[in-house]
Amino acid sequence: MSWIPSGEVVLLDEGARRVKRGEKNIYKKWVSEVRGPVISGDIVVLLDEEGAPIGEGFYEDIGAMGIRVLSNDPVERVGLDFLKESLEQCLELRKRMDLGDFFRLVHSEADGLPGLIVDVYNDLGVITSTALGFDRRIDDIASLLMKIIDLRAIFLRNDTRTRREVGLPMERRILVGRGDPETEIHEGNVVFHVNVMEGQKTGFFIDQRINRENIERYVSSGDKVLDLFSYTGGFGLHAAINGAKVVMVDESEYAEREAIRNAELNDVEVEFVRSRVKDFLERDHETYDLVVVDPPALIPSRDLYRTGHRTYTQINRSALSRVRDEGFLFSSSCSMFLTERDLKSILLRCAHEEKAGLRFLCGVLGQSPDHPVDPLHPWTGYLKGFLVNVKSEQRSSN
Repeated sequence: MSWIPSGEVVLLDEGARRVKRGEKNIYKKWVSEVRGPVISGDIVVLLDEEGAPIGEGFYEDIGAMGIRVLSNDPVERVGLDFLKESLEQCLELRKRMDLGDFFRLVHSEADGLPGLIVDVYNDLGVITSTALGFDRRIDDIASLLMKIIDLRAIFLRNDTRTRREVGLPMERRILVGRGDPETEIHEGNVVFHVNVMEGQKTGFFIDQRINRENIERYVSSGDKVLDLFSYTGGFGLHAAINGAKVVMVDESEYAEREAIRNAELNDVEVEFVRSRVKDFLERDHETYDLVVVDPPALIPSRDLYRTGHRTYTQINRSALSRVRDEGFLFSSSCSMFLTERDLKSILLRCAHEEKAGLRFLCGVLGQSPDHPVDPLHPWTGYLKGFLVNVKSEQRSSN
């Protein structure tokens, strides 16, 4: 696929200003004119209204997206050398983080490659794209990755909700390499089996890494732990290796199968309940030393904010009521439409309704450092969570 610009795009003043300040996504409403035989996915030279070059990027014309900006340097040329250097810079940063055998290598806008995600799981790489420009150059990306990282195979997971919403084709397949899509990764003292073709996202939730490891310090042998929306057992297994009695709850058949498999890998026993979390909480009346609430994005769009906010509140109130006196609750949200302030307000409201006191520990708990946050693109910092120590006000007053 060609990396030579097929034409030019003239941007309105607002669009040009955004490019110059470093923004990576320029919407159609800021495009003034397209010059040349340009089609979606082509590289184009970006011009301001005076005709001066201000950078290069992909011409997208998908949904509301006009341009994915790759460079805001007027003289920098975007090509294979540019992509190779960008990937190498991403890898160097991750090496300094000492992340072990799995990590996010490319986090879209925050790594200067808008619309591109690359995750590494031991000997496997996974690419997912929401940019047509990267779609058309997937083979180039895979080839470069095989040269800079020692991988057995690289798989494509272009099956996200975002792609479906903007009309991009959905597909999963192996891109390069050999073997099946399964591997094992190590997170602290816990081993996880990962299937990059069957699992959610790219196979695993890398973003919660530091929060899962942090949970271990609040769990002692014999503690009862409830892991809600457990997926393949991330939080629960970190508790189980510390001797906790763990109940995992998830409605997915895949999650159940993998959680049990991961428990066996780590030589621990857990109880897995395949159920909707809401249904489980309605019939379960046990109390726990630690309850983890880690749901999927319950507010997938702005239009669903009120409904999602209500669901977050209901689940957190039920979860809080299951925490014993002086126990702990970890609650998180991966919805970019629910702010840190929103989530904290929900927890405080739930505590008031349950007549419980909360002590917030560790401040706001965010995503793993291999998911850097670019303040110009705040959605790159979507994950937020709180760990609270729970004190029953009723009990303390007796």
